[in-house]
Amino acid sequence: MIDALGGTTAAARLGETTPQQMTNARTRNRLPYPTFLIFLDALAALEKSADPRLWGIKPLKRQR
Repeated sequence: MIDALGGTTAAARLGETTPQQMTNARTRNRLPYPTFLIFLDALAALEKSADPRLWGIKPLKRQR
């Protein structure tokens, strides 16, 4: 996901965070939650998407 946004520094700039936080996010496989909407919007512009679980957001269980 970070690579799709241009790498650690570019993702940090986009998410208004530090490159170190992006490196930590990559290591933990968990992105900082304040970047959720920002990153989803940037990915949509690239015609890509990401699983909300990368931010620790549980998927919605659909009721029938």
